[in-house]
Amino acid sequence: MIELSPYHQIELAPAWEALRDNPPDRDQVIRTISRKMLNDQPLIQGDLVYAGLDTKAEFPLSEKYPVHFRKTYYPGAFHKPPQLEYDHHLEISQILDVPAPIGATRNSFRSCLIPGTPLSRLYPFGVEPLDRNINLAEEGETTSLMGLWNLLETAHEQVTRLHAAGLAHGDLFFHNIIVPSSPIGIFLIDFELAVEKQGVSDEAWQKACSADFEELHQTAVYIQCGLGKQVGDLAENSLARLDELFGTSSQRFQKAVDRHSFL
Repeated sequence: MIELSPYHQIELAPAWEALRDNPPDRDQVIRTISRKMLNDQPLIQGDLVYAGLDTKAEFPLSEKYPVHFRKTYYPGAFHKPPQLEYDHHLEISQILDVPAPIGATRNSFRSCLIPGTPLSRLYPFGVEPLDRNINLAEEGETTSLMGLWNLLETAHEQVTRLHAAGLAHGDLFFHNIIVPSSPIGIFLIDFELAVEKQGVSDEAWQKACSADFEELHQTAVYIQCGLGKQVGDLAENSLARLDELFGTSSQRFQKAVDRHSFL
């Protein structure tokens, strides 16, 4: 077994077992996870790698987690310094149950891999116009909606803790929320665009916090269109933003929530 993080392990495939006893000098790419291109030129690439001897010498945590995520920025890619992402990630790991980052260089960033499914792939909504999502919620299975609600509540609680500590995620869409098969729960990832409260104006801070919650609150409204009004901060805060989230369609969402609240 290979440790991926303080919370996760995997069994290394037989084809890669030799790396454990005979690690290469340089990283060995196991699988490319993502790639951003412009005019057929690579800008950013995310790889699952097995750490080489050079990497293990430079980043001690890669010795403990030899199989990890490496994000590489190529020339021409505009990005914040990877060291800044490392610093934000490290600070957030001390606030939330997020594994500490592994390391950063001028053009790369490394972190533990969280095995699981992005919440975006479990998301049953998102059709246009937005009020069509009311029908999806009303036709959805109650157990599925309740399961998704529980995940949203966990994410909402984590983001609230992050904001209370003076940090905003800055890019909190569902593809940056990972749902592992074990342990049950969610993990926030990708803190490249994190915002520090002390470094921005009050207006910019409030805007960053509001943006962090937008997809969570929108989805919370959809779910309540199927389940009826729920209790707790997520329910209250999402319904308080109906006009902001849905504009002239807000009354349709409120009626759907009220309709199912009396079933």
